[in-house]
Amino acid sequence: MPIATFIKATAVALTATFALLGAANAQSIEDISQRGKLLVAIDTTYAPFGTINENMEPDGFEVELAKQMATALGVTAEIVPVNTANRIPVLLTSKADITLSTLAITPQRAAQVMFSIPYSGVKFQIIAEKARDVKGPADLAGLKVGVIRGGAAETPLNAVAPEGTTIVQFDDVAGCVQGLLSGQVDAIAEGWLLPAKMNETAGSEKYESKFDLGESHYGMAVRRGSFDLLQWINTFIYTYKTNGKLAALHETYIHLPLPSLPSF
Repeated sequence: MPIATFIKATAVALTATFALLGAANAQSIEDISQRGKLLVAIDTTYAPFGTINENMEPDGFEVELAKQMATALGVTAEIVPVNTANRIPVLLTSKADITLSTLAITPQRAAQVMFSIPYSGVKFQIIAEKARDVKGPADLAGLKVGVIRGGAAETPLNAVAPEGTTIVQFDDVAGCVQGLLSGQVDAIAEGWLLPAKMNETAGSEKYESKFDLGESHYGMAVRRGSFDLLQWINTFIYTYKTNGKLAALHETYIHLPLPSLPSF
């Protein structure tokens, strides 16, 4: 066999093998129904989306949404605790069927997983003490600004941070908040719900949002090739949007109206 033909045949065989492996790793509605359990990866350290309540049980907007999804499927929900860094790895190693964990939809992440249509969203802002004079990107020069490593706020922060800004990466929201509270950083790039939560914890009105960085939308993620599961999730979100249940759930837990959600 000519070497060129051999190389082409080998490449085709390898492509087919990887496709089969991807299909074998895909998740289906039938798999979940037979198991009787929906495994959902959620960060339970990011209230009010995910938290642990006084009964030491998972709670929050995303936890309740996961439970309602499981009920619609006729199974029970099992919450798989994750953090910001391992939300996707836990899914890709088949420890969860779905990642439902404030995962902003980005092209980079879409190369690893398949995203549902959005179910919620976030506006990213620069957050700092009220006493700190920060009105726009130029005022970040000379400051240390914290951001979650690989998080959705990192790209817009890098885009506007002027020369002289020191960007400090943290593994999760808790790390960002602690960095600001301890003075390790002067400001953080995070979601719009954080200042109120920090002030509530501190018992004062010490922190505020300074300016907007942009907005993102949260989607549920499934492993590549899980087409019927993704179609079911999109149908569930569409149904809950149109019957008003998603907006009601958002108001109950987030205490804000459900943002306008695009589709794709």
